[in-house]
Amino acid sequence: MPIKLNDRVYAFAAWAMFLALYHFIYHGFFPTARGTLGHDFGLALAGCTDGFIWFAKNGIFEVPWFTPSFCAGVPFFADPQSGYYSVPQWLSFVVDPLTAAYLTLLLFASLGYFGVYMLARRGFGLSLGWSIFAAALFFFNTFQPYRTILGEYGYHGLTLVPWLAWYLIRPAEGAASKVGFALLAGVIAAYWLQSGLPTLMVPGAIGVGLVLLAFRLVRPWPRDLLARMTLAVAVSVVFSASKLMASMAFYGRFERTQYQLPGFSDPWALIKTTLLALFWTSEAAARQAFASMVNVQWSVLPHEWAYSFTIAPLICLLAAFFLRPRDGAQRLRLTGVRWPVFAMVALALIPLVLMFYTPSFNAWLKQVPLVGATAWPMRWIVIDLAVLPLLVAMAAQYWTGDHWRLATGSILLLVGLQFADPKLYYRDQPYEPSFLLAGYQRLAAGAVQDHRISFVGIKPATGNEGLYGSVDRNDVLIDGVSQAACYNPAFGYRLEKFPRGRLVLGDVMEESDGYLNIKNPACYVFPKENGCEPGDHFRVDQRAAAEAFVSYHPFPFEKSTKQRIADIVTMSGLTATTIFLLLVWPWLTWRCSRAAGK
Repeated sequence: MPIKLNDRVYAFAAWAMFLALYHFIYHGFFPTARGTLGHDFGLALAGCTDGFIWFAKNGIFEVPWFTPSFCAGVPFFADPQSGYYSVPQWLSFVVDPLTAAYLTLLLFASLGYFGVYMLARRGFGLSLGWSIFAAALFFFNTFQPYRTILGEYGYHGLTLVPWLAWYLIRPAEGAASKVGFALLAGVIAAYWLQSGLPTLMVPGAIGVGLVLLAFRLVRPWPRDLLARMTLAVAVSVVFSASKLMASMAFYGRFERTQYQLPGFSDPWALIKTTLLALFWTSEAAARQAFASMVNVQWSVLPHEWAYSFTIAPLICLLAAFFLRPRDGAQRLRLTGVRWPVFAMVALALIPLVLMFYTPSFNAWLKQVPLVGATAWPMRWIVIDLAVLPLLVAMAAQYWTGDHWRLATGSILLLVGLQFADPKLYYRDQPYEPSFLLAGYQRLAAGAVQDHRISFVGIKPATGNEGLYGSVDRNDVLIDGVSQAACYNPAFGYRLEKFPRGRLVLGDVMEESDGYLNIKNPACYVFPKENGCEPGDHFRVDQRAAAEAFVSYHPFPFEKSTKQRIADIVTMSGLTATTIFLLLVWPWLTWRCSRAAGK
């Protein structure tokens, strides 16, 4: 159904107002009034600065396979949580990494708004008012902003779930458009992996499935849906083949299955905590979780429960249920197909199932791939974040029709509740970024070309947080020091699986028993091909390669045959897709429009 010009004007005007309010609510956390940031910025800002150094020295086309900045040399591209090929990293090539993080928040929140609006208005056929309400619910959901405040902005790609779903169901004229939309969906899925979102890719895909099921309640699926999905999956695999193969080689040797999987033995406490997380505040949910969760190894802090839409959608539904529709109201028509409801309920219950605890069930979950490697099963709640706004708007229009006054009032309530939340936990964060940001400015001003890692060292803790609790310990890369006790979850939260070996604190070129004091990171990913073991150091006869490495330049190393094939697949697929999207598709569309005009 085509959008009228006035609809676009209203949608953009609403977005502009929402963005101004969003900025007013969240800008004061970058940094806080005390000049601090969330604790995980200690990992994120140092990582972005490290990526900036590589880019400044080698340009955009050289793949950053490894970095000397942390733990005396580790994989970079092969680390599934690294996000060199991501928006926040590339923004940090032109602005400081903190500004890049905030711009990423604003950009992807806006993309999420327009994605849900397009789905609601053009896909589901909802009225203008309810479409904007659904988009506002997704825009103001606390998951993305609160995670970014804590420094975990690698999750920003999840705001693209609505766009991925839209490209799978968007009406298309001609084969070229159908292929083009499927390619765009595949590009989004590939971006999830490239931007460092491996642990939530499966929940993200389930979230897309929930949106598609909700769509089936109001309209039939396009006949080519399965073909689009198949092509999208193929494109995402092709685009991700290189990183996926390298990540499997790296993480296959450092699986994180050593942590306990927390949960709730009381079903009512589980349901209550989840409802608090979705419709109240993350602090309230965290207090309930603290009192109820069992088998807990790490503190489950409030940001792990940041999924709130506020209570506004529940009040909206209650009011809509009792309001009588106006005469001639445009009420939502359903297809009458019921099986998608049961499928949605089954999928939506997955997070509750993963958080339910009995000793035997928990032991079984620890054997399940992906699930067994996580310490935070509540993160699977993200599967519901895109579909809930759509379901609320659908129900409201089904009961009341195009009741724009109720939609407007619900939006005002939503924004008011966002302002009312004191966010005390998020205002009291420990990371002090001034040292790293000042170092970034020096590097950006020209010092980057001479920058190298000269020493392996440890930044002493300033308080009682202990060696592994010092959130700023990675910052020493600015001074040319590779943090021996680095903050890198790949080796565990306490570096339980880090192969320290012969590593000592001191000069990276110090010789001992024929080895230098810097690790050869190729041994983590391709040990057989390079004749070494994970954690081995550069040999003395490899001094030239080691010097290139600590200076942030490529050095010669051998790849596996599988990796070389994966590299070719990714480059070929990237080239072919780019040509189609930028040249072939526009040309075919132009030809079709000319033919139709004749």
